[in-house]
This record gives sequence, structure tokens and C-alpha cells, in this order.
Amino acid sequence: MKLFFRLLKYVFNYKRHIILIVLCNILYSVFSVFSLALIVPFLSVIFGITPAVHSAPTTSFSVDSMIQWFYYYMDVVINKFGSVYALVYIAIVMIVMTFIYNLFRYLGQFFLAPIRAGVLNNIRKDIYRAFTILPLSFYSRYKKGDLLNRMGSDVQEVEWSIISSLQTFARDPLLILVYLIALFKINYQLTLITLVLLPFLGYLTTIIGRAIQKNSKSAQKLLGKLSSLYDEAIGGLKIIKGYNAIDYANRKFQQTSKEHYKINTKIFRINELGGPLIETLSIITMVFVLMIGTSLISKGEQLNGTHFVLFIVVFARMIPSAKKIVTVIYTLKKGLPSAQRIFEILDADEVIVEDPNPIAISEIKNEIVFKDLYFDYTPVASPQDCKVLKGINLRIKKGQTIALVGASGSGKSTIVDLIPRFYDPSFGSIEIDGIDIRKLKIMDLRALFGIVTQDVTLFNDTVFNNITFGKKDIPREKVIQAAKMAHADSFIMQMEHGYDTLIGDRGMNLSGGERQRISIARALLIDPEVYIFDEATSALDNESEAIIQSAINEIFQEKTAIIVAHRLTTIQNADQILFIEEGNVSESGTHQELLELKGKYYQYYAHQNLFHS
Repeated sequence: MKLFFRLLKYVFNYKRHIILIVLCNILYSVFSVFSLALIVPFLSVIFGITPAVHSAPTTSFSVDSMIQWFYYYMDVVINKFGSVYALVYIAIVMIVMTFIYNLFRYLGQFFLAPIRAGVLNNIRKDIYRAFTILPLSFYSRYKKGDLLNRMGSDVQEVEWSIISSLQTFARDPLLILVYLIALFKINYQLTLITLVLLPFLGYLTTIIGRAIQKNSKSAQKLLGKLSSLYDEAIGGLKIIKGYNAIDYANRKFQQTSKEHYKINTKIFRINELGGPLIETLSIITMVFVLMIGTSLISKGEQLNGTHFVLFIVVFARMIPSAKKIVTVIYTLKKGLPSAQRIFEILDADEVIVEDPNPIAISEIKNEIVFKDLYFDYTPVASPQDCKVLKGINLRIKKGQTIALVGASGSGKSTIVDLIPRFYDPSFGSIEIDGIDIRKLKIMDLRALFGIVTQDVTLFNDTVFNNITFGKKDIPREKVIQAAKMAHADSFIMQMEHGYDTLIGDRGMNLSGGERQRISIARALLIDPEVYIFDEATSALDNESEAIIQSAINEIFQEKTAIIVAHRLTTIQNADQILFIEEGNVSESGTHQELLELKGKYYQYYAHQNLFHS
């Protein structure tokens, strides 16, 4: 139940609404009981057994006082107008009472609506924020489909199973309490008999609830797996079709779907077990109440017929509320695994934590320095245990162009990912102008860099909004200037709506070269201190590469640049080239110096020349 109480913290943000809900539900409960209490004088008039009350009774906030006042008014009305008029009078009062308590019932739901919608909205905002601030290493532990499922179906399950239960928890316990007080006032002996039902209800609720929670946890995990399979199918549709793997993909999906079907069937069956059992126990209790009540009436002990009828009616009205609470507890158990999956995201460690007293930075005055840097994607005890980067020492002077080359998996991209603190070093440090980057304001640090990657990230929006992504109030002229520098303006202007053209999901309406040039324009727009180009041209054809390379050469004339390259023809003019091999810098120098060295770089260069010949 810790998860449930944690969710309630979201509810307590709406204190004013909670006060209004409690007030409305108290009034609803009170008027509900009073409307039932009118049954006694109504029956008394019908059967002609209305006691004569010739003087006004003492006023108190109780069912007895309510009944005595009605007897007094009935005595007045019957003596003056007759029994038929008295019945009409009672009926009108009952209708008014019913209208009033239903009005307060609606108002309770009216004030609850903003809480239900607001809690869901706040949970979604918290998850989205967590997705944006968690380190990249977090995403290597989960499949994308599973994460999307947590924001989608898990949040929806919390709404269906937990947030919707607020309606019952806000009203029915209070209603039961008021009904029990009324029952005790009518006859405490019969009320004690009804309370025997509670231990059995508690036992059934616990057993069934545990079974539901256990199976729901498995069901949500499988639902996350199904979402991942959906995502893989859409993203890999060409491969599935090209390798004639449609049947294989369908069998894989159907197997997981069948497991989810079996668990869901079990959950539905267990969930439906509670209602019949509760109703059976209630009827058994009712039978005992009828037997004992009849005995008390026959002996003339503390109970008459009209009060007994009122007791039965109030007890019957209390049973649905008890059933609702038990059902809600089952539903709550069903939703708790989804809440747990949500809080796994919200509670994930922010590995990239800002210093309590961060230093502001707006420019790089001298250099970026790697000092004896070791890195591994998993926590390690010593530098010797690091497998990704092993003792990197590197100095990047302001205005230099530095190139990182080497085989796939050698650690090139990891090096550039460490500079904006997408990850932190396991050991060693990176300094900017002598200050460890972990002491800098993270937003200031990242604002120093314009990043262009091989896998271009574009959004389902206009060209203009993709270039200005994350920036406000950027003049259109500045955007056009950045696009021209990236050699993108010409093809943009050929589009139907120019810079206001929608480019589709991930830029699907553009070619690879066009997407890359928009990405470069985005980096140019912010005029960063340092450009980071991570395999920016490796997936392009020769013509697109030539256009983009021309743009890059113009950009790098007055800026610091770090280039991760696969094609060596793109980095021959770099001030320094580092050959990365198994997490180490095995060679460094200019293009000409490394060729003369005739080491790894020379072999790599020769291989590419042979490949292109």
C-alpha cells in the first residue's frame, strides 16, 4: 500500500478540492440517512399507528430527533388535513431529500473531476521530465516499447484502477460510517450481528487482492513486451519483409500475446469472484438479522415493526457501499504493479547530477583537457576494470579541429558523449579552462556545443521549427542564414511551403542528405563554441557528402571542432588526428605525420583507398 499512499501525494496538491469533496460527501451521507428515516413516519401513517406527539420535541442531531419532529408535524397535519394529505406531505419531503442528497453526490464528483484529471496530468509530466533528464545509460536497460508502455497503458491502468477508486474512497466509507451510526441508534444488538460480516470480508479481500496483484504485475510486463514487439515490427518492417520473416515475427508476437491472454483471463476470473462471495455473505447476515429481529419484535424488546423495517432498509443500502469498497480494493491491487513500473522511472538515479554550487560558463577561453580518463557503462571498482575507455589523455585547444578515427566500437563516440556530460567518467576527469566539467552548470555546459550525429533526429514538425528546436523568438532571417551556411536553403525553398513545410515523422519526407543539412543548420543557428560531428557523413552518398563537407569546411574555419569520422577523406585538414583502438589513443598527429608513421592510421587509409579504387 506504500505505492497507493505515494500516489495520494499527488492528490494532496488539491487541498481546496479535497475539503469541498469531504463536505459534500458528509452532507450526502447525512441527507441519505434522513431520507431513509422518513420511511418510519410514512409507514406509520399508512398503517394508522402514528404516535400522538402534541408538543414540539427536543431538537438534536439524530435520527430519533428527526423521527420525533416528523411525528409532531404529522400529528398536526393529520388532525388538520387528514391522513391522505399527510402521506402527500411526506412523499414531497422524501423527494426533496432525495434531490438534495443526490445534488451533494454530484457536487462531490464535480469537485473530484479536476483531481482525477490533474493527478494523471502531473504523473505524465513527471514521467516525461524523467525521460528527458535521465542519463543515456538508463535507456540501455529498457526497450523503447516498454518505456512507452509505462507512459501510456501503465498510466491509463493507474487511472482506471487507482485514481478512479478515489470516487469510492471519498464517499462510501463515510456513507457506511453514517449508516452504522444510524443502525446502532435503531438497535445495537442487530448492528453487532452485521459487524460479524467484517472479518470475513477482510479475509476474502486480502486473499483475492494478493492473487490479483501478483498476476497484474506479470500482465503489465508482458504488455510492455508486446509494445516493444510493435515498435520493432514498425521500425524493422523492411527487414521482416525482405527476409521473408513475416511468419516468424507473427509467431513471436502471438506467443507473447497468448501468455498475456492467459494471465488476463485469470485476473478477470479472480476479480469477478469477490462480488458473488460478498453478496452471499450479506444475504446470510440479512437472514440472521431477520430471524433475530422478528424474535425481538415478538418479545416486544427494544424494537417495533417500523424501526425494524428501517433497519433492514438502511442495512440493504449499506451493502452496495461495502461491495464497492471491496471491489475497489481488488481494482487497486490490479493497478499497483503499473504504479510500481511508473515509479521505477521516477525513482531512477540521476547519474548526471549537477554540483550543489555550479559554476556558470559562457565560453571556452583556452582548452578542453582529458586527464587520465577511464570509462565503463557499468559501475566498476577500479580503472583496470574499465573496458570502454582506458586512460585517455587529450588536449583540445580553442580553434582547433580534432578528429577521432578508428574501428567501430573502439570508443570514439563515447569520448565525444562525455564532453557534454551525457555520461560521466568512471575515473579521471575532463576540464574546460582548468575547471572540472562536473562543477559547471549542466545547461551552460551543453550550450557550448552544437552536435550533429549520423542518426539525425528530426521531429514531425515544420522545417523552421526543426531548425529552431528548443529556442524561442528566433528571427526568420537568422534561420535562413543558418540554412544557407548548411547548404540547405536551396532545397528548402523548393518545397511546397518552404520553411513552413511539414517534414513528417523523423523527417521521412526528406532524403538522408537533406535531413543531415537541416541538422547542421540547427547546430549553426546556436553559434556554439564547439561543433561535435559524430559520423555526420558516413551514411551519405558521395554527392551529399561533398555538399555537406563543403559546408563543414566553411564552418570550421573559425571554430573549435571535434569530428568522429569513418571516411578519412573528410578529416585530412584536421589540426590533430587521434587513432582510437580498444579504448586507447594508439596514434596521434596530423594527416601527413600519421601517413609517414605508417602505423594503424596508414593501414586504415590504405584500406579505404583500395576500397574506393
